[in-house]
Parts: sequence; structure tokens; C-alpha cells
Amino acid sequence: MRFPLLFFKLLAGLLLSAALAACSQEPELVTLPDLAPMSGDTPMFRLGPDNLPLLPPVVSQIKYEYYQCDTLVSDWFLKLLQAEMNFLEKDAGLAHVDGSACAVSRAINQGQAEPRFTVSLYSSRKEANDCIVSSRCAVARNVTLVPRDGAVWRSYFLTDFKLNQYYMHCLAPPQKWHKHVTCDAVAPRT
Repeated sequence: MRFPLLFFKLLAGLLLSAALAACSQEPELVTLPDLAPMSGDTPMFRLGPDNLPLLPPVVSQIKYEYYQCDTLVSDWFLKLLQAEMNFLEKDAGLAHVDGSACAVSRAINQGQAEPRFTVSLYSSRKEANDCIVSSRCAVARNVTLVPRDGAVWRSYFLTDFKLNQYYMHCLAPPQKWHKHVTCDAVAPRT
């Protein structure tokens, strides 16, 4: 009777070791093709003192403040975010969100040393309003901007709530695509 118990303990140990090894592997890294201009004549974000928006939020919630995209995000940077999102949507086989409407949220009361902004892309203002104000979102296309290593890394979150599909990716300069992880999960450069 000891043999089956010993066998199951050994099997459980091997399975646990394999699972831990899989968790510790580096995410897949790919060089992204040129999708849109990576810079422009204006700063990517129009911010004032303390890296905060110049205009007040249009919606305030407990953990987030929401701002109009066109008051914060420069045209060239929005085009870059839309192009990168379109590329990631196509790669995942998800429905297209054209980004003709967008909102910028700022996380508050969450302990960050620097404000973290997220750009959310929508196909219409109604879709944006339904998602932000009424919490009725069929899909989500969000890009969280992560200041890191003297640059702005971009954590992409693509979700289809009806189909229960969730994808996350990190795009880091110079055009490095860390698949299936957020930028916070990517090991620092040495």
C-alpha cells in the first residue's frame, strides 16, 4: 500500500516543479513591425504641474478619474496606440474596435508614486459612455502607460466579455513585444 502513496507524492512533486518552471520562464519577445510614427512635434500627453491633466476630469469615481482623450493625448500618439491595438486585435482574432472615441483614466488612491494613465479605445461615444458611466462593456481595449527605464512602456489589455477572452501584452521601446504579460511583469534590463 505504500507504493501508490509514494508514487502519488512523487507525481505531485514533479507536476508542481513543472508548473513553477513554466511560471519562471521569460515571456516570448518579438520585434514589432513599424505600425505608425513613434514620435511627433508635440508631447505624447499634455500635462501640467506634477504630471497631472490641465483640465478637470469629466467623470470621477472612487478609484479613477476620466478625462477627454482629445484634451490630453496628442494626435500622433493616439494614432500609434490605435495602430498597435489594431495589430494586437488581429493577432488575437478579436473584434475590431476602431478607436474613434477614447477616454483617459488616471488611477487614484492606489499608492502609485507617479500617476498612471490608461487610454481606453471605443468605436463610439455611446460605447464609451455605456462602459465608463454604466459599467456595461461588451469589449475593452485599454492601454496603460508605464513610465520605465526613461521611456513609456505600454501594457495592452484586450477583452471580449461575452466570449470570456482576455489578452495582455507589453510593448516596450524600441518596438519590443513581450507577449502575454504586462509591462510590470517584464524583468528589468540589466
